[in-house]
Amino acid sequence: MGLSHLETIRSLLFAGTTVPAACDAVLPHLPGIKTVIFDVYGTLLSSGRCRHPALKDSSIEDLLRPILQEHKLTLPKTPNSLEASLAALIQKEHQASKAQGVTHSEVEIRSIWSELLHHPVGHAIEDIALRYECITNPAWPMPGVSQLITELKARSLSLGIVSNAQFYTPLLFPALLHATLPDLGFTESLCLFSYQYGFAKPGDDLYRLLKERLIAQGNFPDQVLYIGNDAHKDVHPAAKAGFKTALFAGDENSLDLHPEKSGLLPPDAVVTHLKQIPRLLGKRLDQTN
Repeated sequence: MGLSHLETIRSLLFAGTTVPAACDAVLPHLPGIKTVIFDVYGTLLSSGRCRHPALKDSSIEDLLRPILQEHKLTLPKTPNSLEASLAALIQKEHQASKAQGVTHSEVEIRSIWSELLHHPVGHAIEDIALRYECITNPAWPMPGVSQLITELKARSLSLGIVSNAQFYTPLLFPALLHATLPDLGFTESLCLFSYQYGFAKPGDDLYRLLKERLIAQGNFPDQVLYIGNDAHKDVHPAAKAGFKTALFAGDENSLDLHPEKSGLLPPDAVVTHLKQIPRLLGKRLDQTN
C-alpha cells in the first residue's frame, strides 16, 4: 500500500528560512473584530521555496517518472515539457471559463492531470498531483502560526480562509500542523477554497460569498479582519467587501505590493510577524488571562 496523502506531504516538505520584508509594521487598534479570515499561501504557509536538497538536481520529469510507473502510467509524448503541457491545459480551461463570463476562474487540478495522463480521476491522479505540487511549490508553516491560531481560538474568534487552492491545500494543515482546520478552530462554512467554486482571487466572487455567509451568521463586514500577503489579490478585494485588512509582510519572498497597479485600496494594518496580529485586536500574543 502506498503512502497516504499526509505521509506524502511530510516526506517531501521540510522547514526553511523565512525573512520578513524590509518595511515597518503598522499596528493600529482595530476594535470590534469578531472574525479573522486568512489567505493561505504566503500568509499562513510559506510557499515556492525550501525544495528538498535531494530533489534539487533532478528534473520534474525525472522525479515523476518512477511515481507514474508505480501507478502504471507514463509521461505523455509531447514536444513540450511537462510544466508547459500542464500550463497549456490550465490556460485552455481559463479561456473556456472567460468565454462564459468568468473573468477570474479556477481549475480543478485533478481534472487537468486526468486529461494530461488520459486516466480517470482517482487515487493515482491525486497522488501524482500532490507529489508534483510538493516538488514545485513546497510549503511550510510560517513562524508563529500555531501560536497565533491557538491565541485566536482561545479568544473565541471565528476563523476562516479565502485562498486560491486545490484539494491538497486543506491537507497541508493536518500534515504540517498535525490538526485539521476544524480542530484548529476554523469554521468550515467560512473556509472558501477556489477549486471548490471555480472562482479565484483577485476576483470578488469568493469575498462576496464569504460576506453573505458572515452576514447570515450575524457578523458584519466591519467586524471582519482579512489577512493576506498580496495587495492586489488579498487586500484590495477584501477592502472592497468592507472588511478590515492587514497586509502580511513577514516573508519577503511572498509579499506582493503590485506597484504597477494604481487605485488599490490600502490595508488598515501591516504586520511583519504573525505574532503581531493579536495586538491589532487589543491583546498581545504573550499575554495570559
